[in-house]
Amino acid sequence: MELVRPVRTEAIHAVARVSFVLTLSLPGAVPGHAQDRPANTGASTSATSAGKDVPLAPLLGPWMRNESLSEDPLLKTGRMWPGEDATPVLMRKLAEQAAAQLDTVSVRIMEDNLVLLDDRGDVARYPLDGRFQGRGVSGRVIRSHDSVTIETIGADWQRIETFYRDGDRLVLINELRDRRRRSAQFRTVYDRPGRLPGPAPRPGEGTAADGTAIRIVPPQRGRGELLGGKVEVQTLIIDPLIVAVEFFVDGQRVGRARKPPFSTHLQLIDPPREHTLEVRAWNTMGGFAGSDRISLNQLNIPFGVRITRIRGNPTDSFDSARVEAVIFLPRTAALRRVDFHRGQDRVKTVRDFGDQAAAGVARTVIVEADMEYGPADGFVRVTATLADGRSMEDAEILQGADYRSEISVQLVQIQLLVTDRKGNAASGLAPDDFEIREGGRRYRPEALLSARDVPLVLGLAIDSSDSMLRGWSEVREVAANFLDVTLAPDDRAFLVDFDDTVSLRQPLTNDKARLILSIDRLIPFGGTAINDGILFSLLQYGREPGRRALVVVTDGADEHSRSRPEQSADYAARLGLPIYFIELDPTLAGTETKDGWVVTDVSGALRRKKARKRLERISRETGGRLFHVPLTSDDPPWAERIEAVFDQIEEDLRNQYVLTYYSDRPLGVRAEPEVRLVRRGLRLRSAVPLEGIE
Repeated sequence: MELVRPVRTEAIHAVARVSFVLTLSLPGAVPGHAQDRPANTGASTSATSAGKDVPLAPLLGPWMRNESLSEDPLLKTGRMWPGEDATPVLMRKLAEQAAAQLDTVSVRIMEDNLVLLDDRGDVARYPLDGRFQGRGVSGRVIRSHDSVTIETIGADWQRIETFYRDGDRLVLINELRDRRRRSAQFRTVYDRPGRLPGPAPRPGEGTAADGTAIRIVPPQRGRGELLGGKVEVQTLIIDPLIVAVEFFVDGQRVGRARKPPFSTHLQLIDPPREHTLEVRAWNTMGGFAGSDRISLNQLNIPFGVRITRIRGNPTDSFDSARVEAVIFLPRTAALRRVDFHRGQDRVKTVRDFGDQAAAGVARTVIVEADMEYGPADGFVRVTATLADGRSMEDAEILQGADYRSEISVQLVQIQLLVTDRKGNAASGLAPDDFEIREGGRRYRPEALLSARDVPLVLGLAIDSSDSMLRGWSEVREVAANFLDVTLAPDDRAFLVDFDDTVSLRQPLTNDKARLILSIDRLIPFGGTAINDGILFSLLQYGREPGRRALVVVTDGADEHSRSRPEQSADYAARLGLPIYFIELDPTLAGTETKDGWVVTDVSGALRRKKARKRLERISRETGGRLFHVPLTSDDPPWAERIEAVFDQIEEDLRNQYVLTYYSDRPLGVRAEPEVRLVRRGLRLRSAVPLEGIE
């Protein structure tokens, strides 16, 4: 039970759009703030107030402005009211105020009030079917079965806002009047966020996943390991109306699930080969709800060069050696040439590789060259160059290398984060600071790449549920700044939005402006599905190469996930990328005081504590961190505390390393490296095997 002090309303300034201001709040009230509970969290739910039916359900929910169907308040008002007299200046000022708040709107009923959340994060409430009066303003709310009108009157102006439905859209008519009732009127049209047409995706970016109904959770395997025999396939259900899922392998139906968690076991061919796995979902009406498809056993490898064999070939006239090298080519790479050097001299260039050089699948290309063997020349060097201009090389000492045995190798890459004793990210490391062991055997580090050398793939998942209202403006502003500061030109990021469902607001891109615009368009509404949000975010990485990290911003209380809690935790551990959680905690434990305050939501506090432990475990197992940010005090301001957390994450990402080595296990065979830090005074906080860096 939660008892709160009656709300104290405050009048707004003369040109503000609303008559009463509702201070943003989360469950767990704070002295001086009002605590409101939503009577509705979805547009399809009937609203109730004081025991009476309030037929405003068609208006409820989050809405986003449709630019092509809406009028520009500034442009239209400026044309109607030119000049610098008092009335034109007032009209343009009112229109400017309205224009700044029209991009998004969320309409809901809280207790006996109509509540509006505007684009700036301000929340305003109006008494249903009642009059209001404040400092310098007064007004009334008029509602019918399908519309609501808010009339606000100032000293020398009047504003009339009417909301109504037009088919699938919400329409807002704004009318501005001066004291002589001369007016300007403009129309704003809103779509549901999932329907709003956004900018067309760029080539290779894919399309927005707001319409995604189901996703395949890739079956469990080790790093680089192929799948064969009995395999479990899990799904993430996004559409709550799904009641049946069919499973297909290479076009043939192999299973059907009719109840949660909608998973099955498949019998794959052993020895393994590449397969296409597909799921098709059906809803309660028997209609097709959606599908998803992935490839199994499709290897990808990073670009690399390795001299695998140097074979002596003595003759009567001179000594010679045959040098063989393997070139590792990712799926998207095409090989242009391979140069062989003896000492500083180039002795051969190979340009003809047949079908092996074409892009399309991950593969290895073996090349060889004969060269004169002379003890004065201490080494041979092999350089491979791709069609896009990238090149890599390997070198070996020639002396004493006669009749080296041929080996099959794979290049393994491990993402590292090293800290000092105070927990600060360390820099200035070298390959010799690390020791690599695999199956009891020690391997020499090949290279240590810094964050500047390896592009970052960053995921940002933001909880946009009702309970995030209190810190919403701060979260949105600081998250946008974090992306702007953190992402280098070659880095990419995506944005996931989760409330009681999940959606991909911005697919993977390096366009900061598109990412920030996507954050600005998020609207808090509905419940919370953290497990689904984490799992859905992890699925966005696929087999993307490079450094990876996921940042999740939430208030921590899961209520609506359709996936099992262990699904997101298990997949996070399997994928291995570091996950950073920023938990915004609105709870305030306390007892009743002399002025009547009491905050006692015991069950909510217990749920939050349990959720925090799970998030802490996931972050620890993946090499990330959990940051707990209390929102029960304004000292220091919330924005500063949230920004400080983002700064720590940015420092971690800036000081990541990628350690590489060659394993003698062939491609498709599981490699489980163990990395140790041999440099004193430092701690290896995380060591995560990566997919191939292309």
